[in-house]
Amino acid sequence: MKKLMLIAALLMTTLALQAQQALQFRAPVISPEINPDNTVTFRYRNPKAVSVKISGDFLPDRTVVDMVEGPDGVWSYTTAPLEGELYLYNFIVNGERRNDPANMYMNRDIATWTSFFTMSAKQGDKGWYYETHDVPHGTLLKTWYHSDKLGADRRVSIYTPPGYEKGKAKYPVLYLLHGSGGDEDAWADLGRTVQILDNLIAEGKAKPMLVVMPNGVFYNNAAPGYAVNMFQPTMANSRSDSTVEIEQSFPDLIAFVESTYRVEKGRKNRAIAGLSMGARQSCAVSRAHPGTFGYIGMFSGAVPADTPEAEAALARQMDPKVAPYLYWIGVGSADGVRVNSLKLKNYCEQKGYPVEYYESDGGHVWRNWRVYLTVFAQKIFK
Repeated sequence: MKKLMLIAALLMTTLALQAQQALQFRAPVISPEINPDNTVTFRYRNPKAVSVKISGDFLPDRTVVDMVEGPDGVWSYTTAPLEGELYLYNFIVNGERRNDPANMYMNRDIATWTSFFTMSAKQGDKGWYYETHDVPHGTLLKTWYHSDKLGADRRVSIYTPPGYEKGKAKYPVLYLLHGSGGDEDAWADLGRTVQILDNLIAEGKAKPMLVVMPNGVFYNNAAPGYAVNMFQPTMANSRSDSTVEIEQSFPDLIAFVESTYRVEKGRKNRAIAGLSMGARQSCAVSRAHPGTFGYIGMFSGAVPADTPEAEAALARQMDPKVAPYLYWIGVGSADGVRVNSLKLKNYCEQKGYPVEYYESDGGHVWRNWRVYLTVFAQKIFK
Protein backbone atom coordinates (compact mmCIF):
# COMPACT_ATOMS: atom_id res chain seq x y z
CA MET A 1 0.00 0.00 0.00
CA LYS A 2 2.81 2.42 0.94
CA LYS A 3 4.53 1.66 -2.38
CA LEU A 4 1.30 2.45 -4.31
CA MET A 5 0.88 5.70 -2.40
CA LEU A 6 4.49 6.67 -3.16
CA ILE A 7 4.02 5.93 -6.87
CA ALA A 8 0.81 7.98 -6.91
CA ALA A 9 2.55 10.89 -5.18
CA LEU A 10 5.42 10.80 -7.66
CA LEU A 11 2.96 10.71 -10.55
CA MET A 12 1.08 13.71 -9.21
CA THR A 13 4.35 15.60 -8.72
CA THR A 14 5.39 14.84 -12.30
CA LEU A 15 2.07 16.02 -13.68
CA ALA A 16 2.24 19.21 -11.60
CA LEU A 17 5.74 19.95 -12.88
CA GLN A 18 4.58 19.37 -16.46
CA ALA A 19 1.66 21.73 -15.90
CA GLN A 20 3.97 24.36 -14.46
CA GLN A 21 6.32 23.97 -17.40
CA ALA A 22 3.42 24.46 -19.80
CA LEU A 23 2.28 27.57 -17.93
CA GLN A 24 5.81 28.95 -17.93
CA PHE A 25 6.27 28.50 -21.70
CA ARG A 26 7.09 31.70 -23.53
CA ALA A 27 6.89 32.28 -27.25
CA PRO A 28 10.32 32.74 -28.86
CA VAL A 29 9.36 36.20 -30.16
CA ILE A 30 6.98 39.02 -29.24
CA SER A 31 4.21 39.41 -31.80
CA PRO A 32 2.32 41.58 -32.28
CA GLU A 33 4.12 44.41 -30.47
CA ILE A 34 2.29 47.74 -30.30
CA ASN A 35 4.87 50.51 -30.39
CA PRO A 36 4.64 53.96 -28.73
CA ASP A 37 3.95 55.64 -32.08
CA ASN A 38 0.97 53.29 -32.74
CA THR A 39 2.85 51.28 -35.31
CA VAL A 40 2.69 47.51 -34.81
CA THR A 41 5.53 45.05 -35.31
CA PHE A 42 4.86 41.41 -36.20
CA ARG A 43 7.48 38.68 -35.85
CA TYR A 44 7.64 35.06 -36.93
CA ARG A 45 10.60 32.78 -36.20
CA ASN A 46 11.32 30.17 -38.84
CA PRO A 47 14.94 29.89 -40.05
CA LYS A 48 13.92 27.30 -42.65
CA ALA A 49 11.24 29.41 -44.31
CA VAL A 50 11.87 30.56 -47.87
CA SER A 51 9.10 33.17 -47.94
CA VAL A 52 6.99 34.76 -45.19
CA LYS A 53 4.26 37.29 -45.91
CA ILE A 54 1.59 38.95 -43.80
CA SER A 55 -2.05 39.56 -44.68
CA GLY A 56 -4.18 41.86 -42.53
CA ASP A 57 -7.12 44.22 -42.61
CA PHE A 58 -4.81 47.07 -41.56
CA LEU A 59 -3.05 46.90 -44.94
CA PRO A 60 -4.29 49.08 -47.83
CA ASP A 61 -6.88 47.20 -49.87
CA ARG A 62 -6.15 44.08 -47.77
CA THR A 63 -2.95 43.46 -49.71
CA VAL A 64 -0.30 40.91 -48.83
CA VAL A 65 3.20 42.21 -48.04
CA ASP A 66 6.57 40.56 -47.55
CA MET A 67 8.12 40.19 -44.12
CA VAL A 68 11.89 40.67 -43.87
CA GLU A 69 14.18 37.98 -42.46
CA GLY A 70 16.59 39.09 -39.74
CA PRO A 71 19.03 37.40 -37.36
CA ASP A 72 18.19 33.91 -36.10
CA GLY A 73 15.54 33.42 -38.79
CA VAL A 74 13.12 35.95 -37.28
CA TRP A 75 10.93 37.49 -39.97
CA SER A 76 9.36 40.86 -39.17
CA TYR A 77 7.09 43.59 -40.52
CA THR A 78 6.13 46.95 -39.01
CA THR A 79 2.97 48.78 -40.03
CA ALA A 80 2.35 52.45 -40.50
CA PRO A 81 0.71 54.15 -37.48
CA LEU A 82 -2.75 52.63 -36.93
CA GLU A 83 -5.93 54.06 -35.48
CA GLY A 84 -7.74 52.36 -32.62
CA GLU A 85 -9.50 49.22 -33.86
CA LEU A 86 -9.68 45.43 -33.70
CA TYR A 87 -7.44 44.02 -36.41
CA LEU A 88 -7.31 40.58 -38.03
CA TYR A 89 -4.24 39.09 -39.66
CA ASN A 90 -2.36 35.91 -40.56
CA PHE A 91 1.02 34.89 -41.94
CA ILE A 92 1.62 33.14 -45.26
CA VAL A 93 4.61 30.84 -44.89
CA ASN A 94 5.96 29.25 -48.08
CA GLY A 95 2.53 29.86 -49.62
CA GLU A 96 0.54 28.32 -46.74
CA ARG A 97 -1.71 30.32 -44.40
CA ARG A 98 -0.63 30.28 -40.74
CA ASN A 99 -1.86 31.99 -37.60
CA ASP A 100 0.65 33.83 -35.42
CA PRO A 101 2.12 31.22 -33.02
CA ALA A 102 3.23 34.00 -30.62
CA ASN A 103 -0.30 35.40 -30.29
CA MET A 104 -2.79 33.41 -28.22
CA TYR A 105 -5.71 35.61 -29.31
CA MET A 106 -7.71 34.07 -32.14
CA ASN A 107 -11.29 34.44 -33.34
CA ARG A 108 -13.39 31.95 -35.27
CA ASP A 109 -15.44 33.30 -38.15
CA ILE A 110 -17.54 30.45 -39.56
CA ALA A 111 -14.86 27.75 -39.98
CA THR A 112 -11.75 29.95 -40.12
CA TRP A 113 -9.54 30.86 -37.17
CA THR A 114 -7.69 34.16 -37.45
CA SER A 115 -5.18 35.93 -35.21
CA PHE A 116 -6.31 39.31 -33.90
CA PHE A 117 -5.33 42.17 -31.62
CA THR A 118 -6.99 45.31 -30.35
CA MET A 119 -5.40 48.69 -29.87
CA SER A 120 -6.67 52.08 -28.80
CA ALA A 121 -4.75 55.14 -29.92
CA LYS A 122 -6.68 57.22 -27.39
CA GLN A 123 -9.53 56.82 -24.91
CA GLY A 124 -12.90 56.79 -26.61
CA ASP A 125 -11.79 55.65 -30.06
CA LYS A 126 -13.22 52.50 -31.61
CA GLY A 127 -10.49 50.24 -30.31
CA TRP A 128 -10.98 51.52 -26.78
CA TYR A 129 -14.60 50.30 -26.76
CA TYR A 130 -13.48 46.84 -27.86
CA GLU A 131 -11.07 46.41 -24.95
CA THR A 132 -11.65 45.53 -21.30
CA HIS A 133 -11.19 48.44 -18.88
CA ASP A 134 -11.46 49.08 -15.16
CA VAL A 135 -15.25 49.48 -15.19
CA PRO A 136 -18.11 47.40 -13.75
CA HIS A 137 -18.50 44.24 -15.80
CA GLY A 138 -21.56 42.37 -16.97
CA THR A 139 -21.88 38.60 -17.33
CA LEU A 140 -21.90 36.48 -20.48
CA LEU A 141 -24.09 33.39 -20.10
CA LYS A 142 -24.31 30.38 -22.40
CA THR A 143 -27.56 28.53 -21.91
CA TRP A 144 -30.33 26.60 -23.67
CA TYR A 145 -34.02 27.17 -24.27
CA HIS A 146 -36.70 25.03 -25.87
CA SER A 147 -38.53 26.06 -29.03
CA ASP A 148 -41.86 24.31 -29.43
CA LYS A 149 -42.14 25.65 -32.96
CA LEU A 150 -38.81 24.14 -34.04
CA GLY A 151 -39.16 21.12 -31.76
CA ALA A 152 -35.66 21.41 -30.32
CA ASP A 153 -33.49 22.79 -27.55
CA ARG A 154 -31.41 25.70 -28.81
CA ARG A 155 -28.30 27.36 -27.44
CA VAL A 156 -28.23 31.10 -26.79
CA SER A 157 -25.68 33.60 -25.47
CA ILE A 158 -27.02 36.22 -23.03
CA TYR A 159 -25.28 39.30 -21.68
CA THR A 160 -26.59 40.61 -18.35
CA PRO A 161 -25.48 44.11 -17.29
CA PRO A 162 -23.24 44.93 -14.31
CA GLY A 163 -25.03 44.35 -11.01
CA TYR A 164 -27.75 42.13 -12.43
CA GLU A 165 -27.03 39.17 -10.15
CA LYS A 166 -27.17 41.20 -6.92
CA GLY A 167 -30.04 43.52 -7.79
CA LYS A 168 -33.77 43.42 -8.23
CA ALA A 169 -34.20 45.87 -11.11
CA LYS A 170 -35.79 44.84 -14.41
CA TYR A 171 -34.09 45.62 -17.70
CA PRO A 172 -34.94 46.09 -21.39
CA VAL A 173 -33.73 43.51 -23.90
CA LEU A 174 -31.84 43.77 -27.18
CA TYR A 175 -32.12 40.67 -29.39
CA LEU A 176 -28.95 40.64 -31.51
CA LEU A 177 -28.74 38.35 -34.55
CA HIS A 178 -25.67 37.06 -36.39
CA GLY A 179 -25.00 36.78 -40.11
CA SER A 180 -24.93 33.91 -42.58
CA GLY A 181 -22.42 31.29 -41.51
CA GLY A 182 -22.39 32.57 -37.93
CA ASP A 183 -23.86 31.27 -34.71
CA GLU A 184 -24.73 32.29 -31.15
CA ASP A 185 -21.03 32.92 -30.33
CA ALA A 186 -20.36 35.34 -33.20
CA TRP A 187 -21.51 38.62 -31.65
CA ALA A 188 -19.72 38.00 -28.36
CA ASP A 189 -16.46 36.89 -29.98
CA LEU A 190 -16.15 38.88 -33.20
CA GLY A 191 -18.58 41.64 -32.32
CA ARG A 192 -17.07 42.41 -28.86
CA THR A 193 -20.59 42.88 -27.50
CA VAL A 194 -19.59 42.43 -23.85
CA GLN A 195 -16.79 44.99 -24.03
CA ILE A 196 -18.89 47.50 -25.98
CA LEU A 197 -21.84 47.30 -23.58
CA ASP A 198 -19.68 47.36 -20.45
CA ASN A 199 -17.89 50.50 -21.62
CA LEU A 200 -20.99 52.31 -22.92
CA ILE A 201 -22.95 51.59 -19.74
CA ALA A 202 -20.03 52.74 -17.57
CA GLU A 203 -19.94 56.04 -19.46
CA GLY A 204 -23.69 56.50 -19.17
CA LYS A 205 -24.02 56.41 -22.96
CA ALA A 206 -26.19 53.29 -23.04
CA LYS A 207 -28.95 52.07 -20.78
CA PRO A 208 -28.20 48.89 -18.83
CA MET A 209 -29.81 46.08 -20.83
CA LEU A 210 -29.78 42.38 -21.51
CA VAL A 211 -28.43 41.36 -24.91
CA VAL A 212 -29.78 38.06 -26.20
CA MET A 213 -27.72 36.48 -29.01
CA PRO A 214 -29.49 33.38 -30.36
CA ASN A 215 -28.56 30.95 -33.10
CA GLY A 216 -30.40 32.31 -36.12
CA VAL A 217 -30.30 29.17 -38.28
CA PHE A 218 -33.29 26.91 -37.79
CA TYR A 219 -31.43 23.67 -38.64
CA ASN A 220 -28.46 24.46 -36.35
CA ASN A 221 -29.29 24.11 -32.67
CA ALA A 222 -25.90 25.46 -31.57
CA ALA A 223 -22.38 26.46 -32.60
CA PRO A 224 -19.94 23.75 -33.73
CA GLY A 225 -19.17 21.29 -30.94
CA TYR A 226 -22.18 22.12 -28.78
CA ALA A 227 -25.05 20.34 -30.54
CA VAL A 228 -25.96 16.78 -31.37
CA ASN A 229 -26.84 17.78 -34.92
CA MET A 230 -24.06 18.40 -37.44
CA PHE A 231 -23.37 22.13 -37.82
CA GLN A 232 -23.94 23.54 -41.32
CA PRO A 233 -22.99 27.10 -42.27
CA THR A 234 -26.04 28.76 -43.81
CA MET A 235 -24.09 29.77 -46.88
CA ALA A 236 -23.70 26.06 -47.68
CA ASN A 237 -27.49 25.72 -47.77
CA SER A 238 -29.66 26.90 -50.64
CA ARG A 239 -31.74 28.99 -48.20
CA SER A 240 -29.26 31.25 -46.47
CA ASP A 241 -31.65 33.42 -44.49
CA SER A 242 -33.82 30.91 -42.55
CA THR A 243 -36.21 33.82 -42.18
CA VAL A 244 -39.59 32.06 -42.23
CA GLU A 245 -38.64 29.59 -39.51
CA ILE A 246 -37.05 32.31 -37.38
CA GLU A 247 -40.13 34.53 -37.83
CA GLN A 248 -42.40 31.74 -36.64
CA SER A 249 -40.23 30.58 -33.73
CA PHE A 250 -39.06 33.92 -32.34
CA PRO A 251 -41.93 34.16 -29.80
CA ASP A 252 -40.51 31.00 -28.16
CA LEU A 253 -37.25 32.83 -27.47
CA ILE A 254 -39.01 35.94 -26.15
CA ALA A 255 -41.18 33.79 -23.86
CA PHE A 256 -38.08 32.04 -22.48
CA VAL A 257 -36.26 35.30 -21.79
CA GLU A 258 -39.25 37.00 -20.18
CA SER A 259 -40.03 34.01 -17.95
CA THR A 260 -36.43 33.38 -16.89
CA TYR A 261 -34.80 36.79 -16.46
CA ARG A 262 -35.75 40.06 -14.77
CA VAL A 263 -36.78 42.03 -17.83
CA GLU A 264 -39.34 44.66 -18.70
CA LYS A 265 -41.97 43.73 -21.27
CA GLY A 266 -43.66 45.59 -24.12
CA ARG A 267 -42.29 47.16 -27.29
CA LYS A 268 -40.68 50.11 -25.49
CA ASN A 269 -38.46 47.55 -23.72
CA ARG A 270 -37.64 45.30 -26.69
CA ALA A 271 -35.16 45.92 -29.50
CA ILE A 272 -34.03 43.66 -32.34
CA ALA A 273 -31.01 44.11 -34.58
CA GLY A 274 -28.65 42.03 -36.65
CA LEU A 275 -25.99 41.95 -39.32
CA SER A 276 -26.35 40.75 -42.92
CA MET A 277 -28.65 37.69 -42.68
CA GLY A 278 -29.48 38.80 -39.14
CA ALA A 279 -30.38 42.23 -40.47
CA ARG A 280 -32.82 40.70 -42.95
CA GLN A 281 -34.21 38.56 -40.14
CA SER A 282 -34.59 41.61 -37.86
CA CYS A 283 -36.45 43.37 -40.65
CA ALA A 284 -38.67 40.37 -41.39
CA VAL A 285 -39.31 39.29 -37.78
CA SER A 286 -40.35 42.81 -36.75
CA ARG A 287 -42.74 43.00 -39.73
CA ALA A 288 -44.20 39.60 -38.90
CA HIS A 289 -44.84 40.68 -35.30
CA PRO A 290 -45.85 44.35 -35.46
CA GLY A 291 -45.82 46.13 -32.12
CA THR A 292 -43.42 43.61 -30.56
CA PHE A 293 -40.22 45.65 -30.93
CA GLY A 294 -39.86 49.36 -30.33
CA TYR A 295 -36.38 49.56 -31.82
CA ILE A 296 -35.22 47.84 -35.01
CA GLY A 297 -31.66 47.86 -36.35
CA MET A 298 -30.55 46.56 -39.72
CA PHE A 299 -26.78 46.36 -40.17
CA SER A 300 -25.76 45.70 -43.79
CA GLY A 301 -29.01 44.06 -44.79
CA ALA A 302 -32.69 44.81 -45.29
CA VAL A 303 -35.84 43.43 -46.91
CA PRO A 304 -37.11 46.02 -49.40
CA ALA A 305 -40.82 46.71 -49.57
CA ASP A 306 -40.89 45.83 -53.26
CA THR A 307 -43.89 43.48 -53.36
CA PRO A 308 -47.53 44.09 -52.44
CA GLU A 309 -47.19 41.65 -49.52
CA ALA A 310 -44.07 43.42 -48.20
CA GLU A 311 -45.70 46.84 -48.56
CA ALA A 312 -48.75 45.69 -46.63
CA ALA A 313 -46.63 44.12 -43.87
CA LEU A 314 -44.56 47.29 -43.51
CA ALA A 315 -47.71 49.41 -43.41
CA ARG A 316 -49.04 47.31 -40.51
CA GLN A 317 -45.73 47.66 -38.72
CA MET A 318 -45.69 51.44 -39.20
CA ASP A 319 -49.24 51.96 -37.96
CA PRO A 320 -48.89 54.82 -35.41
CA LYS A 321 -50.41 52.63 -32.69
CA VAL A 322 -47.60 50.06 -32.91
CA ALA A 323 -44.85 51.80 -34.92
CA PRO A 324 -41.26 51.44 -33.68
CA TYR A 325 -39.63 54.38 -31.94
CA LEU A 326 -36.47 53.78 -34.00
CA TYR A 327 -36.11 52.17 -37.42
CA TRP A 328 -32.36 52.27 -38.05
CA ILE A 329 -30.40 51.23 -41.15
CA GLY A 330 -26.59 51.09 -41.22
CA VAL A 331 -24.51 50.09 -44.24
CA GLY A 332 -21.08 50.63 -45.78
CA SER A 333 -20.65 52.77 -48.87
CA ALA A 334 -18.78 49.92 -50.59
CA ASP A 335 -21.14 47.17 -49.40
CA GLY A 336 -22.81 45.14 -52.12
CA VAL A 337 -26.08 45.01 -50.14
CA ARG A 338 -26.25 48.82 -49.95
CA VAL A 339 -28.76 48.84 -52.81
CA ASN A 340 -31.43 47.05 -50.73
CA SER A 341 -30.76 49.27 -47.73
CA LEU A 342 -31.27 52.34 -49.89
CA LYS A 343 -34.45 50.90 -51.39
CA LEU A 344 -35.97 50.44 -47.95
CA LYS A 345 -34.78 53.86 -46.76
CA ASN A 346 -36.18 55.63 -49.82
CA TYR A 347 -39.49 53.78 -49.61
CA CYS A 348 -39.92 54.69 -45.93
CA GLU A 349 -39.16 58.34 -46.66
CA GLN A 350 -41.66 58.40 -49.53
CA LYS A 351 -44.34 56.95 -47.28
CA GLY A 352 -43.49 59.24 -44.38
CA TYR A 353 -42.39 56.34 -42.18
CA PRO A 354 -39.74 57.28 -39.60
CA VAL A 355 -36.31 55.94 -40.59
CA GLU A 356 -32.70 56.73 -39.68
CA TYR A 357 -29.93 55.96 -42.15
CA TYR A 358 -26.24 55.67 -41.25
CA GLU A 359 -23.61 55.15 -43.93
CA SER A 360 -19.98 54.39 -43.14
CA ASP A 361 -16.92 53.66 -45.25
CA GLY A 362 -16.02 50.13 -46.23
CA GLY A 363 -17.98 47.02 -47.04
CA HIS A 364 -19.51 43.88 -45.57
CA VAL A 365 -17.14 43.47 -42.63
CA TRP A 366 -17.09 43.15 -38.84
CA ARG A 367 -15.24 46.44 -38.59
CA ASN A 368 -18.48 48.15 -39.64
CA TRP A 369 -20.85 45.93 -37.61
CA ARG A 370 -19.05 46.67 -34.36
CA VAL A 371 -19.45 50.38 -35.08
CA TYR A 372 -23.15 49.96 -35.87
CA LEU A 373 -23.73 48.14 -32.57
CA THR A 374 -21.87 50.89 -30.70
CA VAL A 375 -24.05 53.57 -32.32
CA PHE A 376 -27.34 51.66 -32.12
CA ALA A 377 -26.90 50.72 -28.44
CA GLN A 378 -26.71 54.41 -27.54
CA LYS A 379 -30.03 55.16 -29.24
CA ILE A 380 -32.34 52.53 -27.75
CA PHE A 381 -34.52 52.47 -24.63
CA LYS A 382 -34.36 56.25 -24.20
